[in-house]
Amino acid sequence: MYPELFTLPGGFTIKTYGFCLMVGFLTAVWFAMRRAVRVKVDPDKVLDISFLCLLFGVGGARAFYVIHYWTPQFADAPNRLLAIIDITEGGLEFLGGFLGALGALIVWGTVRKQSLRLFLDIMAPGAMWGLAFGRLGCFFNGCCFGGVCAAPDQQPEVAWAVRFPFASPAHAQEWEERQVTVPAELITTSKAVLVPFLLPDSQIQMPVEKREAHIRQLEDLKSAYQRAESESPKSPEAEKIKAAFEAYAKSAKEREQDLFSLRTAQKYPSRVEPGRGTSVSELEDLAGAFRSLPVHPTQFYAAIGAMLLSGFLSTLFYARRRHGVVIGALLVMYPLQRMLEEMIRVDNPHDVAGLTVSQFISLSLCLVGLAYLYFLFKHAPRESPYAQRAELPPDLIPPEGVA
Repeated sequence: MYPELFTLPGGFTIKTYGFCLMVGFLTAVWFAMRRAVRVKVDPDKVLDISFLCLLFGVGGARAFYVIHYWTPQFADAPNRLLAIIDITEGGLEFLGGFLGALGALIVWGTVRKQSLRLFLDIMAPGAMWGLAFGRLGCFFNGCCFGGVCAAPDQQPEVAWAVRFPFASPAHAQEWEERQVTVPAELITTSKAVLVPFLLPDSQIQMPVEKREAHIRQLEDLKSAYQRAESESPKSPEAEKIKAAFEAYAKSAKEREQDLFSLRTAQKYPSRVEPGRGTSVSELEDLAGAFRSLPVHPTQFYAAIGAMLLSGFLSTLFYARRRHGVVIGALLVMYPLQRMLEEMIRVDNPHDVAGLTVSQFISLSLCLVGLAYLYFLFKHAPRESPYAQRAELPPDLIPPEGVA
């Protein structure tokens, strides 16, 4: 796992998952615009569609995730609205994003009287290309993990199996299912939730400067206030510093509540010197010795599958003799791939007629895709009546192709 790629000056952190999504989106848009130019379609329209799909795709992906995991993650959140819109730790589901983007494109094409079949064909390979990069981000984020592939002696059954670190989603689920154990110091609760859970690795790994910053700032404000009070009691400057001190004291108290789990773990007697509490570095060393069982890297399986499917759809786009066949192939082929993938993944419950919700939606999409292809070849004209060639600059005019 490598959830944080790097930190910018000022403390702003770039998430690896978000970076992968950005790279996948931008490169997918570039390839889509090239496909548009090759068939003499205005690439600016593709750019407009892309950002529309980004907006509604992210919204759909988040909405799908929130609905799917409402009870365990959002129902009891202190601030539900903030929890819903906070995607800094991931929490997006591709099928929701795909449906959101697809709906946005259909509405755009209908309102603007553009060829839906043509633009869906142009965009289809990019959906799989972007998914491939998104799944790489999932690997670094630790989500979308596969099932255990270990022999009774806990040795991996395949050479490419991976073991995720302490408190990762895979390790936490295995602990909850009693497949692995951890020492008592690494099991904690919070003031709001009495159910035991693993000590968040983010608290253990947090730099000491960041972890103790609120304490040092509070001490500095307190010293400044005491100095101003002794030099000029009740002066405007002293009152101003006092107000800042009281406001920050409240903020520091909330920060300490966020670190409640870590502070509780530090109260355990040290295994090195029982006369004192456990230090954060000792907790870090202890956590480093515990990982998940070997699991299938389904994120890589999905990334490879999506990349191959993107290549196939791109080839089909240039070889097609009927508008709409590329999106039809996507609607049939990706759901089949996803249903197989869900058989290896273990992060989604089988709560819809014995299937995961992703399998159920994939099955539905596959049936829709088959019905669509039947209609396409039996009743739809070869070329969309709304397809229009764009007046491109001479240096962008491509060879003759299907418009």
